[in-house]
Amino acid sequence: MLEPDEIQRIFQAQRSHRRVMRHTTAAERVERLERLRAEILKRQDEIGRAIHEDLGRPADNRDEIQTVMGNLDKVRDELADWMAPLPVAKSPATPSAERVFVRYEPRGVVLLFGTWDFPIGMFFSPLIQAVAAGNVVLAKTSSMAPATGEVIERIVRAVFDEREVAVFNDDDVSTRDGVRGTNDVLLDLPVDHIFLTGSPRVGKIIVEKAARHMASFTLELGGKSPAIVDRTIDLGLVAQAFLGGKIYNHGQTCLSVDYAWVPADLRDAFVETYVTAVKGAYYDEAGEFQWQRDGRFVDKRNYERVKGYLDEAIARGATVAFGGRTDADNLVIEPTVLVDVPRDTQIIQEEIFGPILPVLTYTDEEEIFAHSDALGKPLGFSVYSKDDAFIERMLDNTTSGGVTINGHAVHWAEENLPFGGVNSSGYGRYHGVWGFRELSNARSVFHVAVS
Repeated sequence: MLEPDEIQRIFQAQRSHRRVMRHTTAAERVERLERLRAEILKRQDEIGRAIHEDLGRPADNRDEIQTVMGNLDKVRDELADWMAPLPVAKSPATPSAERVFVRYEPRGVVLLFGTWDFPIGMFFSPLIQAVAAGNVVLAKTSSMAPATGEVIERIVRAVFDEREVAVFNDDDVSTRDGVRGTNDVLLDLPVDHIFLTGSPRVGKIIVEKAARHMASFTLELGGKSPAIVDRTIDLGLVAQAFLGGKIYNHGQTCLSVDYAWVPADLRDAFVETYVTAVKGAYYDEAGEFQWQRDGRFVDKRNYERVKGYLDEAIARGATVAFGGRTDADNLVIEPTVLVDVPRDTQIIQEEIFGPILPVLTYTDEEEIFAHSDALGKPLGFSVYSKDDAFIERMLDNTTSGGVTINGHAVHWAEENLPFGGVNSSGYGRYHGVWGFRELSNARSVFHVAVS
């Protein structure tokens, strides 16, 4: 159990070290991140075993590590350009200017909260951008992925001085008044910026805590990300995209396809095509779901939450078109397709975060727009169509953090695009130069010419 004096000691040390990190060059920051690269690669097998223990994913899965390597490559190749002052054209109203430019400087102490669904990628990706921007970082790993959290702590301690990056795994802090959660203690610190990937509920807590110290924040919060299928698209393409978009990590991704809209007369054909793809990817010859190929629910609470959504939907009249079997011992729900789902059920109203796909049908596009508007602005949105006019109507009448057309979440993988949510699905943008700028203060400089 942590002691509050220890947290305070590290925080004060980091605050004192902010100016040192501020003055580091691009080469010095890259050198630190290259040490991080080497340490992660050295521990690939250890990381794989930890993720398998926490989430049941195959121990040889390297997806998260590959994502982090891509982040590191981008920073290594472009950081010097990002750090350079950005010239701005002076306006006719300010003829006295000798130079007008934007100077990017670190925000200071960044408080980073890791997440459990992608405990490596969603910890190190924002950490890399925070370090690239010259910040110091206080970080808390997710208690729901404890094995991975221990590996993260060993990696960070091997690479960084605690004045630069410090990581906490303990969930509790012993105080004079009793035991407090580490997250709460960290949020009481007057940090400069907070970065969280989590739920809208937790996001609201972050906003309230940040307001006490006027800290800035970046929130990635998820939401009900829909997929819209048009009659012009090959359903086989859609089904293959949904294998990763719905089932990967047992549906526990912030950009998971939460539900699909399909033309009413194509519903059965779509379901049949999707089910065929699912069987080919995740079932053996005897027709048994091989959950070990992908993973399971992170804990009993999340398993029971999603099972409760499923049970309620069925009780209210939804039809199970495929799947529906549950395994409490292994915390698994097989890939499931629901049709004829009442719109006011929890599985339609709440983010699922599991491998269940409700298929909604439409005959009028206005049904899509009205439903999407009522559920709020999701983190992601996907459209499957060869009809440019249809695509434009979808973009013009909906909103989301990002969009992928004819694929799943590829906008997340593109480092040159800003990634993030809007309103209930998040605040702020990161990835590539956008993350560097998000974790920097864009300082405007107007240099008056003097003779």
